Amino acid sequence: MSRIQTCEMCGVEAPVTLIEIDHVELHACPKCARFGKPVISRPKKRIMKPVPRFQPQVKPQPRHIKPPKKDFLHDKILVDGYGQLIQEARRNSGFGRAEFAQMIKEKETLLARIEAEKVLPTDRVVAKIERELNIELKTEVTEEGSIIEDFIPKSTTIGSIAKIKRKKSNKSS
Repeated sequence: MSRIQTCEMCGVEAPVTLIEIDHVELHACPKCARFGKPVISRPKKRIMKPVPRFQPQVKPQPRHIKPPKKDFLHDKILVDGYGQLIQEARRNSGFGRAEFAQMIKEKETLLARIEAEKVLPTDRVVAKIERELNIELKTEVTEEGSIIEDFIPKSTTIGSIAKIKRKKSNKSS
C-alpha cells in the first residue's frame, strides 16, 4: 500500500507506508520505515447503534447552592499556647497520648506534633479535641491592627519598598 506522499519523519516526497512508532501511526518513506513496524490494515468494526427504548422524560431537579460554611467576618483563630492547653487538659482528664489519639481517631504522632506546636491542627481535628476535652482552642479575631502595620505605614507602596531594598543593596556594596 505505497503511494507517493511526504514522509512525516524526514519530509521527503517518496512512496510512503503506514508504520507505528511508540503507539503512533505515521506515513514514512522506505528509509524511515525501518524505525517502526508496519501497520497491517484491519477491517473496521461496525458499531451497532442501540435501539432506542421508550423512557419517560424526567425534568432535572434544580441544584441548590449551599452558602459557604465559614463566616469570614467572625473568623476564629487558634489561641496562643494551644499545644500546652491541649496537653494539660488531656492529662487532667486522665488520658495518655496514645489513648486520646485513639479516641479522636488520629495518629499519636500527629497529636504529639500538635502538642509541641510543630503542626497547626486542621479545623476538623480542633473540633474533635475541643469536643473530647471540653475546652476552647479558638478565639475571635480582633481588629486591633495587623503586625505589618506596626512596621510599614499604610502610605507605603510596592515601589517605595523596591526603592528601600535598592538603597540597602547599594549601601552594602
